[in-house]
Amino acid sequence: MGECMKRRISSPLRLSKILVVGAALLLVTPPVTSAASAAPLAQPLASNDFRITASSASHDTGTFARSATVIEFAASAENAVSTEVTLSVGGKKFTASKDIASGSAQWSGEGAALQPDENLALDAFAKALESEWVEPASATKAPISLHRDLTIRLAMLLAEAPPGTRIGTQAVPRPAERYGDRKLPDSAAKVESCLKEGLFATEKDSAERRAVIAACQESNEDGIWYTGCNVNELVLHDADSHCFLGETVYVGPASYDCMGKCGGGCFIITGYTYDCADHDRCGRVHGGSTDPWDSECGDEYWEADDDFLWSTNQCG
Repeated sequence: MGECMKRRISSPLRLSKILVVGAALLLVTPPVTSAASAAPLAQPLASNDFRITASSASHDTGTFARSATVIEFAASAENAVSTEVTLSVGGKKFTASKDIASGSAQWSGEGAALQPDENLALDAFAKALESEWVEPASATKAPISLHRDLTIRLAMLLAEAPPGTRIGTQAVPRPAERYGDRKLPDSAAKVESCLKEGLFATEKDSAERRAVIAACQESNEDGIWYTGCNVNELVLHDADSHCFLGETVYVGPASYDCMGKCGGGCFIITGYTYDCADHDRCGRVHGGSTDPWDSECGDEYWEADDDFLWSTNQCG
């Protein structure tokens, strides 16, 4: 089996800008009931029904329903720079925390896995949050409060989770940020499938085949690397039919469905980055993934989580 070409993209470490998102919040936050344990509603939720059950400058709780999937959420700011969010998706608990002063963030699903109908519900939930929170703030040029900002980011990140992937605890410290063109790696045009012989020589669903597939995956934790806006950029991904592929794709607000944006559609709070563009392209070509270490788009998903949680819109 031919050896898969590896990319090595690095940059000098630099101090990240601390981007304070949100208006000044209360230094002391009243206790918030966890979304997972909130009291049941007196009336059943209709499809695409978004309800705020409690709200203040530093916390929000509520529910959202799409078809048979009910999402409950609770978000609170401990102070002006630190916040926590809990989402219950069909009874599965997901959490995230973020401190912009220390540059630390974490998200977890406690080993839960989402299914396609739940991914669709999360995508619809994120769009409802855009209408409820982002658009009014944008109209008045007001910042999004920190706890709402993280709620939206977590919803978008979970909406793109490969179905069936068990999500554990992920530490996502604020990465270095950089701008500029991605260069085509040496000999990228000559890459051949690194799986052709390995798949022929191994049994389906065997440990040996999983090892071959894992060897073909190419990780690229390059921090937040912003693309240009409405330009052709090099995007990269690998899959079971090929190892490492570089393509020129149009990205930015004027592209189809805002290619390269972290999250579905054209949300304004996240940026256009290479990792998110890689994941977008892989998903459109191969239809996503069912396992984070399989032959499709799982590795591109994990590489993009820091972009989801920390990037800012550079094309607004």
